Amino acid sequence: MSKRTLYAIFIGKFLFSISLIAWTIVMTLGAGVGKDNDNTFMSYYHNVDENFNQIMLANQNFQSKYDIEIKINDFVENSLTYDDIYLSQRVIQSRKIRKDILHIGENNVSVIVKDKATKKEIQQIETSILFTMPSTHLYDKEVVLNKNTSLNNIAIAKKSYWNIMGKIKIGNDIGNFYIKTNAI
Repeated sequence: MSKRTLYAIFIGKFLFSISLIAWTIVMTLGAGVGKDNDNTFMSYYHNVDENFNQIMLANQNFQSKYDIEIKINDFVENSLTYDDIYLSQRVIQSRKIRKDILHIGENNVSVIVKDKATKKEIQQIETSILFTMPSTHLYDKEVVLNKNTSLNNIAIAKKSYWNIMGKIKIGNDIGNFYIKTNAI
């Protein structure tokens, strides 16, 4: 082969490679990568990643002022737990706590917050709880409670692994929790 042909082949391959790189970048930008709300602490994962330490400090501050009781069916959580965020969903199969919390069909949810100093229930709370499957957002159920109250009829439609995330707000104090479980 002549030098001219080799140079032409080299330049053609180089231009083809550059066009593939440009195509990959354009397709990735158009796919909305990172713009999906993965619902961790009911926020975009970028926000959680950037503000994780502040979220944990806010949880500690919240728990120092208030006693919390999150009740889902027969399960009761008395803290703003977030340890499950570090675990894979398959851990649920072998553990004994926070397993089988949800049921197919109706589920009862209540959140009770008491002031640690006075032991009185605080009535004016804003609570948002999101029930979501890690694999899809099709079955997401969000519950908003504006008082210490019980809510019946949270319908879970599918037997699967579920994440339960919530945010409790009292004035400027915000507490977050994250529970991995399954529905039976």
